[in-house]
Amino acid sequence: LKSEKVQDRVRLATGSTVVLSACNTARGEVRGEGVLGLSRAFMGAGAGAVVVSLWSVDDRSTGLLMQSMYAALLRGLAVPR
Repeated sequence: LKSEKVQDRVRLATGSTVVLSACNTARGEVRGEGVLGLSRAFMGAGAGAVVVSLWSVDDRSTGLLMQSMYAALLRGLAVPR
């Protein structure tokens, strides 16, 4: 997935939460206006929060973390803004 595709094709409800549960999803190209990457592209598409990773992550551990996070959200946990 590339930032350009997100910018061109994705429109989210204002305040949506996006979860990018793969390795290094917070990485991007550093420019004068900051880091340009997937997280910034999703924020531009309307996301109020983007959950990303700054490092390589183990698949099994990531799966367990995502299960726990979504279970907490289903119980009513709010995503901080």
